[in-house]
Amino acid sequence: MEEYAEFYNDFMQEIYVASDVGEDFKESQFFTKSMEYLIDEGVVEDYYHLPFRHKNLGMKIDGYALIEDREIFTAFICDFNDDYILKTLTQSDIEANIRRVTKFIKQSIYKKLYSDLEETSPGYEIAYFLYKNQHRFSSINIVIVSNKVLSSRVKELPSIEVENYKVNTDIWEIKRFYEIESSKNKKETLLIDFETEFNTTIPALPAHISTSPYHSYLCVLNGNILADLYGKYGARLLESNVRSFLQFRGNINKGIRKTINENPSMFFAYNNGITATAEDIELDTNNKIKKLKNFQIVNGGQTTASLFNTRKNDNVSLDDIFVQMKLTIINDGKSNDVVPNISRFSNTQNKVSEADFFSNDIYHIRLEEKSRRIWAPAKEGELKKTKWFYERARGQYLELQSKLTPAKKKEFKEIHPNSQKFSKTDLAKFLMVWEEKPHIVSRGAQKNFVEFGKLIVPIWNKNDKEFNDLYYQHSIAKIIIFKTCDKMVFKEPWYGGYKANIVAYTLSTISFLLNQEQKSIDFSKIWKQQEIDALFISELKMVSRYINDYITNTPEKFTNVSEWCKKDSCWTKLQDILINRDELKLSQEFLDSLVSKAEVKYEEREAKKEQKIDNAMELLAKMYKLHFNVWKDMIEWGNQKNLLNPSQIQLLNLIPSGKYPSDRQSKKILETILYLEDEGMISVWK
Repeated sequence: MEEYAEFYNDFMQEIYVASDVGEDFKESQFFTKSMEYLIDEGVVEDYYHLPFRHKNLGMKIDGYALIEDREIFTAFICDFNDDYILKTLTQSDIEANIRRVTKFIKQSIYKKLYSDLEETSPGYEIAYFLYKNQHRFSSINIVIVSNKVLSSRVKELPSIEVENYKVNTDIWEIKRFYEIESSKNKKETLLIDFETEFNTTIPALPAHISTSPYHSYLCVLNGNILADLYGKYGARLLESNVRSFLQFRGNINKGIRKTINENPSMFFAYNNGITATAEDIELDTNNKIKKLKNFQIVNGGQTTASLFNTRKNDNVSLDDIFVQMKLTIINDGKSNDVVPNISRFSNTQNKVSEADFFSNDIYHIRLEEKSRRIWAPAKEGELKKTKWFYERARGQYLELQSKLTPAKKKEFKEIHPNSQKFSKTDLAKFLMVWEEKPHIVSRGAQKNFVEFGKLIVPIWNKNDKEFNDLYYQHSIAKIIIFKTCDKMVFKEPWYGGYKANIVAYTLSTISFLLNQEQKSIDFSKIWKQQEIDALFISELKMVSRYINDYITNTPEKFTNVSEWCKKDSCWTKLQDILINRDELKLSQEFLDSLVSKAEVKYEEREAKKEQKIDNAMELLAKMYKLHFNVWKDMIEWGNQKNLLNPSQIQLLNLIPSGKYPSDRQSKKILETILYLEDEGMISVWK
């Protein structure tokens, strides 16, 4: 257990940031954090967090998810240890948790449990869903998430029976979280044994030369194998960008479905096949694939899911269906860089936009650079300044500490406290509420992140100077507001659930009302103070209570509050109420404490000028590092296109000839390079 103790301590520090609120809030924070792992791993696409406990009846559940196309209902139960010391998850702990959640499921499906519960209770929502939708799933997954470490004595999970359903159990605990964070590919290892699991092997034709850094194979898979793979592993097989783009909800490609049903022998000819990667391969003596490690489909996710769904929905055989597969083995630790590129270049069939590959965009690189460089002001009464840590890739926070001495690691944590670490999906959530998209935020981290990308990419392409130091500082201010509101809502006497939805709608509502007044929060002030004042908190309390009443008073056709909050109509109806009924007003005292939109615009204009200088300095630094051949190719390209005059050629020859240009000459050289790129030359900065 010692090797996990330090990770546990770091892990829990994020939870203990909210220690003044109470144990229930810590458990809620832990559950949310755990779900981030499950979504990243493709275990579920989204989830509902609706914690319910009934000690007298021995029932407990923390949330659920429905994987509709695979007909799986997933029930989550949280085993949380509020202690600084890492504890062991024992066999008896596991059995007790599974017993509680199983009883809840059975009572909900067969005994109409919802009729005995308050309609405003989170338990009512899950119980009602189970009873009304029991026909929509054929299997049940019970997932325990725990901040304990699984005991080595646990050899197998309890066998559970629920009439008419196949039941599986799974455990996500500290050891599993640690292995994901510390693994180079930042994903849990997935080892597929085709012989053992599917009673088959896959013929593979080598398609690489001996000097190639990566080995590639051309393969042909029977449709049943691909469908079985998806049935067992689901979205875990799909590279994350593809998974985010496709957002499976039981949809079947009509062309694929028609070919399977009417002309299966032509499927191979009509279909483009799939492109896949793996980190390791095991072949038998006949060059057939026995095992694949971390198999990922980077193109062909729609084909894969459609085969599974067509077989299930139409009860059709896939015996005569064959699919070609291009498989590349990437086993040198570069999968994080190479796999998304293969995905980018091979995904043309579905017209995946650049926004769908936003996760690796330069926007995040710039934000990461600013988070490493910019010191946050010390709070009042504190002496030490700190930095907010933008974790552009999962595991960066731990990875940067792994090579440090104990003293340096302590210093690192003092500068970058756990409470000031945030991820890409966190950032998207914190910012999208101020774009007045609470319904999008309510749809879950992955969907919100994709929509955030669609918003940011066009702005970046138009003028990247928008994303400057001020933008970063204001982003941190928005994080501070969100986290403050999150903790505050949980402590309110009226609070009964749906915190994520309440917070999102509260902040978007404040933004909407301020826009009506041509006012803005003074984000620069919040950045300088690193906290919000009592007046703002008072306003948050007033608005959040109104929002709680609004979202829980659902229209007749919506019994599920969480589902109602995801609808466009939930937000548009609220906007209509805010404009026409005049039911909610911000206090004059609060409005007087704000800044005007004009003041914000001026501040932003000045920040763009500074970013323009920063951009130029960055390019100048890169310019001096360009290889001799790059300069040579640049001059040759410019001459072929008749774009360069003699003085420009002379300038471009200065640095490769070993001479140091003056400041004025450097500026002219940079202008010449940018001019050539505008005329169509491939960028030299990549």
